[in-house]
Amino acid sequence: MRFRAGALEFNATIAEASESPSAQTGQPLRMLTIQFRAQQASMHEQALDEAQVRRSGGLFSLGERDQPDLEWRVRESGSNFIGTEPWGINHHIWRIEQVERLACERLVIGSVELEPDDYAEEISNEGVVRLVARAPIVEADLDALSMIAAAVAVTRFGISATPREMCVAYVWSERPEGTAVVVRCVDAGEPRLTLDSARLSDDALGELIHLLSTKGALDDADIEQLRRVRHAARRVSNVAGWPLTTSD
Repeated sequence: MRFRAGALEFNATIAEASESPSAQTGQPLRMLTIQFRAQQASMHEQALDEAQVRRSGGLFSLGERDQPDLEWRVRESGSNFIGTEPWGINHHIWRIEQVERLACERLVIGSVELEPDDYAEEISNEGVVRLVARAPIVEADLDALSMIAAAVAVTRFGISATPREMCVAYVWSERPEGTAVVVRCVDAGEPRLTLDSARLSDDALGELIHLLSTKGALDDADIEQLRRVRHAARRVSNVAGWPLTTSD
């Protein structure tokens, strides 16, 4: 099997292979342990450098006519010198994981449909999916988005057709070409008491509105007024420059 990492190209043998479904899309992803030899000192040094550079991706397996086929990231790497100088050879072992590049074509949040201009997504070690998207939005959908006060079904078409129950936060602004939003969605689930989660919600007012409304402490007019206040507070001057980060 032939691989390319930047300017480094090499043939490798597969010592071990496994496959597991992606937590984000459900598609099968491969894990390989590959071995290759660096017969020259310059190639050995280059391989050591590339193993570090390709931790997040950029290693490609090559198919027909040496064209990139699949993308991989280097999860673990090591090398051994076998033989004696000057006749020995450096043997490299890399544990690599197939990279899954995500492209959300359409984001459906409850009844709201968005076509993102920009999109980012990550999954934690505990399997929690976080996403952020910037998209144009029509007034009716912005109004519907402002009414969401609890976890809602979110579907990332182009990534997975299976909806996820997620909590939603957003900011919005007007632009010359129309209104736009940045939305951030996080898997809903039972809160865990960790240092990471020991912080106030970024939608404390929304949660308060939801709590009071479920207890019957607010009438419809009160709920509508409070949600309008929350919506107005989420207006920013320039949503186009709002940073797309999945973290709190």
